[in-house]
Amino acid sequence: METAAIRRRGPQEVESPSLSPVISHATLEELVNTPSSEVRPPETPFSAFLLPYQYLCFIFPVTLVFGSMFGYLGGDKPSYFSNKRNILNVLFVKNAWGWTSLVFLVYVAVVFGKALIQQEADQQQGSQGSTTGAGSAGTSSSSSQPSQAIVGTNVPARGPAARARAPVEVIARALTRWGLATLYWWLISQWFFGPGLFDRVFVLTGGACNVDGHYSQYNCRRMGGTWSGGIDISGHMFLLTHAWLFLMEELSVFLNVPEAWSALQHRPAAKYAVWSVIGLCGLWWWMLLMTSVYFHHMAEKLSGLFFGILFWLGSYVTTYKTIPFPSMPDQVAVL
Repeated sequence: METAAIRRRGPQEVESPSLSPVISHATLEELVNTPSSEVRPPETPFSAFLLPYQYLCFIFPVTLVFGSMFGYLGGDKPSYFSNKRNILNVLFVKNAWGWTSLVFLVYVAVVFGKALIQQEADQQQGSQGSTTGAGSAGTSSSSSQPSQAIVGTNVPARGPAARARAPVEVIARALTRWGLATLYWWLISQWFFGPGLFDRVFVLTGGACNVDGHYSQYNCRRMGGTWSGGIDISGHMFLLTHAWLFLMEELSVFLNVPEAWSALQHRPAAKYAVWSVIGLCGLWWWMLLMTSVYFHHMAEKLSGLFFGILFWLGSYVTTYKTIPFPSMPDQVAVL
């Protein structure tokens, strides 16, 4: 009865311009005709905190425990991945945030950039059509304009067309979220009013470099020194978890809206951009598993995992769901 009442409601009765942070168990008709504020995710044990797709975060503690137990039981025998100089570690993991930023920015440019260009072309065409038909008797300018669709698809937007998110707004919000995630990575690993936060923790817990005057791991080893003695929080565990969760959230529309996948069929460049992000997530998970098996003590891995999840908890799980900007990744303006 409630669903039928929602479907009978006209667009003019929509009061909330907010977009639902998740769309679940909704038919295409419901996506088109139902106000975003009325599309609710299914009830789960952690519904008050996590959206359904955010349960994927549990893959990290499970991977850490499984990998550590496998290593303790003798699975940490020398192999290609036990060598820190393996190509995946040297080429990709050592520059993990750079690769994460690259594939994400390409994804935003390819997926939303084309939509922005197309929208501008549609607006110019619409303005020319309005000017041409201005002198026609008995013609309504509003009726001649097509209803706005989900960006880049033929799926109509929910609610009034004027309230649909424009691609430029989608891009601005995405870049802001990326900038905040980058700032967090920078403070943790590169600079925190001097050495990065992890290096400060290492020194505070009794660690030091045998070359005087060097208080960062990078500079110590660059000068040929030894960085030892303190709690060495796993930078790999932190960085790979942080990067994976960021990419998962930014691609959450593909976990929530089936039409997003079908819209890729006619856009090969967008398809490759999306799959490159998914492929990088797979690589980050694999290298996180290898870190769990071969490197660091449990306390160091757990602390790295904590800091890797911390930003996600403070942003996508809590803050972004309540503030208007940058808010959660859009679930209605895609491709």
